[in-house]
Amino acid sequence: MQAFMGPLRIVAVVTVILSLTVLGTDGNKAHNCCQEVSTQNITVPILGYRVQLRKPPCVKAVIFLTEDGEKCSHWKESWVFQKIRELEAARKKQAQISSQ
Repeated sequence: MQAFMGPLRIVAVVTVILSLTVLGTDGNKAHNCCQEVSTQNITVPILGYRVQLRKPPCVKAVIFLTEDGEKCSHWKESWVFQKIRELEAARKKQAQISSQ
């Protein structure tokens, strides 16, 4: 019985360490999400965007990647829709150029 407990303890310790690593990673993601959004137009150059779905404590948002970092914007703002259209049009144009 004693010989069996040694390997079992090692497996248990490894499992705990992996669990903490995974929880720590997921925890960081939750804290790196938008918990508030702005309705103000972004004036610095926008390099890209992604959409964040509502999953508390995160709120539904469009996250713009700018030269100054990520900016959380309210998804219902008309300027946000316009900026997404511009970014998508530029992305499609770049994809067409790349495929030629």
